[in-house]
Amino acid sequence: MYVLPARDTVIFPGVLAPIFVGRPATLKTLELAATAEKRLIFVAAQKDPLDEDPGVDGLHEVGTLCEMLQMIRMPEGTVKLLLEGKERKRVRQYTVKDSMITADLVSVQTRYVENEQLKALHQEVLREFENYVNNHPRLPAEMIQPIAATEDPSLAADMIAAHMTLDVQKKQSLLECFRTDSRLELLLKYLISETELLKLGREIHTRVQKELDQNQKEYYLREQMKAIQEELKVDDSPETLELRARIDKAALPDNVKAKVEEEYKRLVKIPSMSPEHSVTRDYIEWLLCLPWNVKEAEQMNLAVVKKTLDANHYGLERVKDHLLEYLAVRKLAGASSRAQILCLVGPPGVGKTSLGKSIAEALGRRFVSFSLGGMRDEAEIRGHRRTYIGALPGRIAQKLKEAKCSNPVMLLDEVDKIGTDFRGDPASALLEVLDPEQNNHFTDHFLEVPLDLSDVFFITTANVLHTIPPPLRDRMDILELSSYMPEEKFHIARRHLMPRVYKESGLTKKDVAVTDAALREIISDYTREAGVRSLDRKLSTLCRKAARTILEEREAGKTPKKITVGVKNLAEFLGAPHRPDVRVPSEPEKGLSIGLAWTSVGGDVLPVEAVVTQGKGELQLTGNLGKVMKESAMTALGFVKSHWKILSGTAEPKWHTISFHLHVPEGAIPKDGPSAGVTMAVALFSAISGRRYLPGFAMTGEISLRGDVLPIGGLREKTLAAKRLGIFKLFVPEANRPDVDDMEPWVREGVEFTFVRHAEEVFDVVLEKQARK
Repeated sequence: MYVLPARDTVIFPGVLAPIFVGRPATLKTLELAATAEKRLIFVAAQKDPLDEDPGVDGLHEVGTLCEMLQMIRMPEGTVKLLLEGKERKRVRQYTVKDSMITADLVSVQTRYVENEQLKALHQEVLREFENYVNNHPRLPAEMIQPIAATEDPSLAADMIAAHMTLDVQKKQSLLECFRTDSRLELLLKYLISETELLKLGREIHTRVQKELDQNQKEYYLREQMKAIQEELKVDDSPETLELRARIDKAALPDNVKAKVEEEYKRLVKIPSMSPEHSVTRDYIEWLLCLPWNVKEAEQMNLAVVKKTLDANHYGLERVKDHLLEYLAVRKLAGASSRAQILCLVGPPGVGKTSLGKSIAEALGRRFVSFSLGGMRDEAEIRGHRRTYIGALPGRIAQKLKEAKCSNPVMLLDEVDKIGTDFRGDPASALLEVLDPEQNNHFTDHFLEVPLDLSDVFFITTANVLHTIPPPLRDRMDILELSSYMPEEKFHIARRHLMPRVYKESGLTKKDVAVTDAALREIISDYTREAGVRSLDRKLSTLCRKAARTILEEREAGKTPKKITVGVKNLAEFLGAPHRPDVRVPSEPEKGLSIGLAWTSVGGDVLPVEAVVTQGKGELQLTGNLGKVMKESAMTALGFVKSHWKILSGTAEPKWHTISFHLHVPEGAIPKDGPSAGVTMAVALFSAISGRRYLPGFAMTGEISLRGDVLPIGGLREKTLAAKRLGIFKLFVPEANRPDVDDMEPWVREGVEFTFVRHAEEVFDVVLEKQARK
């Protein structure tokens, strides 16, 4: 049997023991032992723990035969081994071969005779072990029960010996004690001795701890006596006198003034070294710093406000009109007008945050903002109570202090991304902030006095509405900012982006010029977004490359020439464009229809494909479709089946003998929504009937089982997407006629809208009259 020399470790039968192995010869022994069927190894303790290379004379002749349960290789090259002791063994002879030790083992008898004396000895050992565990600082009391439940006294003795903190020689003596009664007697001797040592150590520790506690108590009493013996007098330090002067000078509301005076009286009686002194002083400082009665003069000239908004933002006419209407009411009604809380909703990059800054500039008010995204602690809004260490007012009060006036424009960004956890619900705290009926006495937990927020112009921003809690959404006026159209992006780039990019790059129009055609191509082929952030980055990239070219020519002693970026050389600056591969049919095709979709980056054209194969009537849907879109496809198929004779004028096919497969291309992109219902119905009918879909048409609309075409959203973006791909004949629901009337003239220009109530009206126009053979 292979031998594992162990130093400072004795393993007993019936006990699990981890051991670390690092010596090369021992590691080699483990490798060979691990390949054996039973994975057994003999563990013998070294006589000298300091011996790095023990020979056969350096090992005890009695050890334990162990099973290797687990072997883990550590990063430093050692091995962590988990062993389970199986049986005591005596060595008949050790043998060394190739630096590995093997042993010829002999079993030893450990039987015992069950009698009253052995039982009494067993019980006494268990009682003494319980005393040992109770006095040991690191052994848990839960260890007593499993050992006490062990009926085998020999196994119980080995388990107790394994858990005791004995030296190796004493543990080896217990291992070499084969008779159970003799081993129990020796174990009892060791237990009594070790327990007495533990009790003595515990008494010493208790005595030292008691002396330390007494010293601390005396120090505390001496300090308390010193404070009591000092004469009570008013704190006349320079800092306190300065604070008194600020209180006298501050223009505070009556209730705030009374609170400050109350806290100041407490402050002058608190010793300056006390932690309560700094807490009270910070509280008074915060009450004095807030702009209770400070207001900024407001710009009420509508013409000036409109001019400022137009200068900073292109388009957004509805938002500008809403703001001007609010100012008109405020100017006429004065203080009796109701506070306005706007919520700007739109995709990223459409200018929600910058619009908030422009509103503040137009009104002549100061602007402050903070983000609500990821906020989970209600105290971020209401503040912490003063009892907490490091307590502060909430973000609302902090921003009022930053604004230095009580009527700033305050932008609460990303209101749709507020979180909730065990620390509270910030959205619920905002209900009081954003409610005009309540925010004139907003209560901050830190301030403990009502804070008037009725003069604050609150603006919130969000990307989507459905994640905002309904009670909070109900308190705000929703203004939706749709994605920018290519024409709008062009004007924004010319008026706002290009001048700023020139300034940031150290260039002027004399150095670099971008043609209109190149700018339009950047918008259409190099960016695909709702806002203009990606367009801004592309223009910055273009100017950086131009700046490098100009600087290199100057360093070479040449006179830089003006760089003109056109369509032909645009790829030199921005690389090859990544155009979306949308395949619009140019000839009549079977099993195809063209729908319109709304995305967060604008409208898009949505081809829908359908095929019919032999089967059992099932419908297969592919293209990464969402739950709503799948249900819409099932509804479309149900409509086609139930209205087959009306739509085709022919006998119904044997539905149970055919299967349908409907696919929406670009399967990597998730798609959902009901607005492709009519489109999928047309594609399925075309595939079944063989009537081909005519090019030049596109459609959008939700379909019902009866064939009713229901209204949809995002029609403006969908219309521009169709125009971009050369489709000018659109079928839209009759209920969306007001949306078409609200569109700008340049959006409707050249588009032929057909308003439909029933899907049959679409089938008769977009499909050929007869199926081809």
